[in-house]
Amino acid sequence: MSDTDQPEQHALGTRIVREATPEERDRHAGVRAAIEAERPEIVAWAREEHSRTGGRVSVGTEFTTDETRVLEAIDAYAASHNLPSRSAVVREALSKLLDIRVEVEPKRSA
Repeated sequence: MSDTDQPEQHALGTRIVREATPEERDRHAGVRAAIEAERPEIVAWAREEHSRTGGRVSVGTEFTTDETRVLEAIDAYAASHNLPSRSAVVREALSKLLDIRVEVEPKRSA
């Protein structure tokens, strides 16, 4: 992604960079190993879903009441960018984040 495509950065404070502790390195290695162990199952599921759904896979998430600001931000972005839904916002965000083409349908005029 080019510098011009980057979202505006918000100053949240100074980032602290430090070496991971041995315990953190062990925990991180364990997480990476667990993910790698699950990868074949996930790939198989994705391929099965792809063939079953004709190439479309639904991905969902749930937000807690403490996370309502996330939904408000998604809704505000959709409204200000003429996007029809929250899923269109997520598709556009992933397209930019991963620097891949993801079709996003614009909001239909009434």
